[in-house]
Amino acid sequence: MPLIEVKDLTFTYRGASQPALKGVSFTIEAGEFVGLIGPTGAGKTTLCMALAGIIPFTVLGKMGGRVWIAGMNTIEHEVAELAQVIGLVLQDAQAQLLMTDVEKEIVFPLENLALPREEIARRLEAALDLVHLKEMRRLHPFYLSGGQRQRVALASILAMEPQILVLDEATSELDPVGVEEVLSVVSELKAKGKTIILVEHNMEELVRFADRVIVLRAGRIVADGPARQILTNISLLQDIGVYPPQITLVGQRLRELGLDLPELPLTLDEGITMLEQLVKAHANLSGEERVVK
Repeated sequence: MPLIEVKDLTFTYRGASQPALKGVSFTIEAGEFVGLIGPTGAGKTTLCMALAGIIPFTVLGKMGGRVWIAGMNTIEHEVAELAQVIGLVLQDAQAQLLMTDVEKEIVFPLENLALPREEIARRLEAALDLVHLKEMRRLHPFYLSGGQRQRVALASILAMEPQILVLDEATSELDPVGVEEVLSVVSELKAKGKTIILVEHNMEELVRFADRVIVLRAGRIVADGPARQILTNISLLQDIGVYPPQITLVGQRLRELGLDLPELPLTLDEGITMLEQLVKAHANLSGEERVVK
């Protein structure tokens, strides 16, 4: 049984004339790392909230279809219950932080579960370790950098020990240092086999992690497949208004100039290998020409 199953999901916000999601269907298996991309207004955040059960209970509107998370139909379970299975980290970390220090922020949702004190302490230390914030546990979030605040928000979710983590453009408002702070944690979670859905506008970051990519446009899935297949499809990405990885564009340009590239590069390392091979081939060709002369 898939860990996540979405079938014919449609949602129209209260007062809206058009649905934000239109017949969305897909499944995700345990351990998958799925990128979710699309232009502004495609329905990415709406889908994330539906997965977490925030839609239709907290955010009101008309919902059709069904969402199952670890076998639970989201319309039959409270958001608090679902939060123990699926955690959602939003774009604006500040909006998720309510307490006066980092430790209290992480402990607060655990206390609401009425967990034993020993279990709360264990989860607190594990979450602080994972996001590398032990030395800042007594600080008010106001005094933290953007990347550190986002890591606190992430820690408060991870302390719930969900099977699934959804990050909705969690790095979009951060500087490069903050982005790397958050993504280093994501990298550790991926290595541990956590099921992750990452909404990301920066394809260079997405290629580091995603095994699979789902593309949304105007509330519908227009593509779903292996990350390499989707992220090297330059015409698809440009058609939906998503900027392809720069190194992939370099490879495409070299193809247009007549160079025979069997596969477009997706990562910087692949791009370096491609250029090294081209330089070597050119050097060999030049040497052969000198011998002929």
